[in-house]
Amino acid sequence: MFKRLSTLLVVLFFLGLVAGASAQDKVLLQYSPKPGTTTKYKMNLQGTTVVTAMQRAQKTELKTDMGIEQKITGVDPKGNIEMATTITDGSITVNGTPTPLPAVGQVIKVKMAKNGEVISSEGMDSQTNFQNMQIKFPEKPTGIGESWEATISPNPQLPIPLKVKYTLLGFETVDGFDCAKLESVVTTDKGGAAGSINLNVKANGKIWFAHKDGIMVKNEVISTMNMVMENDMGGGKKEKIETRMNLKLIMGIAK
Repeated sequence: MFKRLSTLLVVLFFLGLVAGASAQDKVLLQYSPKPGTTTKYKMNLQGTTVVTAMQRAQKTELKTDMGIEQKITGVDPKGNIEMATTITDGSITVNGTPTPLPAVGQVIKVKMAKNGEVISSEGMDSQTNFQNMQIKFPEKPTGIGESWEATISPNPQLPIPLKVKYTLLGFETVDGFDCAKLESVVTTDKGGAAGSINLNVKANGKIWFAHKDGIMVKNEVISTMNMVMENDMGGGKKEKIETRMNLKLIMGIAK
């Protein structure tokens, strides 16, 4: 259980990796940290899960605190970035009982283009598609009010495709960084059905991206998920299992 939960938390983290300007200004959003740059983040995730099966509901209160260190290990002549992300510390609290985070010490290595397109990765669960865990920025400069869209392909953690719409809301200074403030809206694609699973996901987030330094500074996401699965009991009998999740994630540079 904790291994699957740890994978989900890493997925949530990377799903989120996404002053003084006028409304006419446009910026080219891209990852461009210098080699050797190390950034430390703190992440807090809180929420509830309710699983209903056989007319009985079980509610679980979840809280996760995680420390993350991201180091740029190299940049090639084309500007492709090599980085190593380490989960340095953390704990999971389930219904008031804390447990050390099993993923502590895990190192995830990624090589990606400046626009966020993942070229290669290692250190993740072999079933996890890392390509879906980065914001892919537009190739052209973006102005306030402009939007772009992306699709998250199905994977073992999320078996149904999701649509993501990003919008540049404006510019703010956060923790001393000049940031582009982005809005992200995630919704279920293609009706939310895949085989015996019906999934409805909604997530609204705010991302503060330091466009001059090329790093993420802050991320806040509120999400809901409703998943209904049909379990074959044999003899023509099927049981519906419904899972409802409400989560709030806050992540920012550690001070």
